[in-house]
Amino acid sequence: MRLPAGTRDWLPGELAAKRALEAALRAVFARFGYQEAATPGFERFDVIEAGLGEALAAESFRFTDRRGTTMALRPEMTTPIARLVSTRLRNGPMPLRLCYVAPVYRYEEPQEGRMREFTQAGVELIGNASVEADVEIMLTALEALDAAGLPDACIDVNHVAIVDAVLREVGLQPDEARVVKSLLGRRNLVALRAFCGERGDPKVQVLPELALLRGGTEVLERLLRYVPHPRVDGGIARLRAILARAESLSMGHRIAIDFALLRDFEYYTGLVFEAYVPELGFSLLGGGRYDALLGRFGGEAPAAGWSLGVERLLIALERRGGMEAAVVDGAEFLVAGDDRVARALRARGVRVARALNGAEEGALLAEAQAHGIPRVIVGGTCIEVAGGARRPVEELLA
Repeated sequence: MRLPAGTRDWLPGELAAKRALEAALRAVFARFGYQEAATPGFERFDVIEAGLGEALAAESFRFTDRRGTTMALRPEMTTPIARLVSTRLRNGPMPLRLCYVAPVYRYEEPQEGRMREFTQAGVELIGNASVEADVEIMLTALEALDAAGLPDACIDVNHVAIVDAVLREVGLQPDEARVVKSLLGRRNLVALRAFCGERGDPKVQVLPELALLRGGTEVLERLLRYVPHPRVDGGIARLRAILARAESLSMGHRIAIDFALLRDFEYYTGLVFEAYVPELGFSLLGGGRYDALLGRFGGEAPAAGWSLGVERLLIALERRGGMEAAVVDGAEFLVAGDDRVARALRARGVRVARALNGAEEGALLAEAQAHGIPRVIVGGTCIEVAGGARRPVEELLA
């Protein structure tokens, strides 16, 4: 029997490794003061569309309930969290620090690192528009990657206001700007140069160079050759503050400015960033500032956050040999014929399996050995599977 495309089974050892990684991420979230929230696995489709826009909402799995309402499995978690805060938490104290570890679903072509069902973990900091809030979410991202076992993961950052200012400065109309953003995001230099050649305007020739500008604070100075300082001050100030804070924490070598970084989600209004490791050709983590998203659900509030794909982290760790199927703690005793003994041991926190097929000692020992159970209890006696040592059960319960 074949599984649906883009899904997978998790064997006990694989699932234990995944759960351990999720626990490490949750511990980071808790240390930063984030509280876990949960939303339904499916939402009204109009909610998803309002958050993601028509193009990305088209990737959702949709169905119609018996009342004729179009529903969608959630394709990401930021939009449901924005809907939750706008409706049930809009009058609560700000800022809100929320986190999640939850399955999401996207109808897209499956490939390595891109599944139709996957687990998304992330944080959302809602109700504060300061540079400090941007810095905080960047630091939580780096801490999460460290906790996952990827302390060399690096982050590329950009600010959508900077790119918008450059596109306005070279005289692009909104439709042209959308085309150029798409080319920048895909790093399609050939098509970008062709676009600039067709325009024939010398000012647009800066766009291919913009796509190649990447580095530290020095690239901000180079940017100012192409666009007047006042137009990009806000974005530059944000990026400078983030880089300065990262340097103060000895993390500056892990963050680089990349003016071609433009995330797919249309709700971003400021900082955007993604994280990478050399072994993978796709990002591990992505996020940014989305100050206008909550307003689409009636709750005006600035916000910033990020999310990662847990399965992508597992792929990166497997490539490095640092993530194997975990050893699942199985039963410590196989008990035959006496439920009272089994119950007494379980009451003490001991893992006990009940023998189901009789109480013949040889068969019990063979069953325990096959399942990796170290001890068998039968007829009031505890037998060590390895070596055959015996002692009365009363000694265990004393």
